[in-house]
Amino acid sequence: MTTRPIRLLHTSDVHLGGGFRAPEEGDHHDHCLCPLVVIEQQVAAHAVDLMLVVGDLFDHQRVKDDFVDEVLGRLGRLGIPCVVIAGNHDVHDARTVYQREATERSGVIFIDDPDGATVKLFDGALHLWGRSMPIHDRSFRPLRGLPPRPDDEAWWVVLGHGHLEPVEDERYGRSSPVSPADIEATGADYVALGHWHVRTDASTDNVVAWYSGAPYG
Repeated sequence: MTTRPIRLLHTSDVHLGGGFRAPEEGDHHDHCLCPLVVIEQQVAAHAVDLMLVVGDLFDHQRVKDDFVDEVLGRLGRLGIPCVVIAGNHDVHDARTVYQREATERSGVIFIDDPDGATVKLFDGALHLWGRSMPIHDRSFRPLRGLPPRPDDEAWWVVLGHGHLEPVEDERYGRSSPVSPADIEATGADYVALGHWHVRTDASTDNVVAWYSGAPYG
């Protein structure tokens, strides 16, 4: 295992543009940006090396171009790499927010491959894998189709946006299921999960996994 420490800030379900009630004081534009401001503050306060946004950065696909541009631009100016995957609210389909010019212009790393893709950062000291969510239904398995764990000298981090089910059982009927077996099979040093709005430990015997919870509301 590499001895190089890397500090991650993991969030999800930010739901920007969701019409949350903004405080009366302060500059909140058309939508409250408080969660984004807190992200910026936490990156600075904790000397974070890498930002992870594990789905539902935006609440829906109808957000205006200038709002998308501001949000992604600010994430791109954090001074550290920022990796984003789509969730069920900002699903990566034909209407996706992330096909707009703002995504490429911002410098944010958006994982757009529905089959999954590996991103190598910090001169290969960290390998990160995630899948783009093209549809939110039972057929989409966020933690399936991973490549083998990379060289032991690199950290291995996996991102997934979906619903944790304690056992494999079709009767649950929830979309984008994640099972403890899926988590265990990643062999990851850390699995960053999104979709649940309450911070939850989803770790197995050998793999550390957490839902970050929603930063607002």
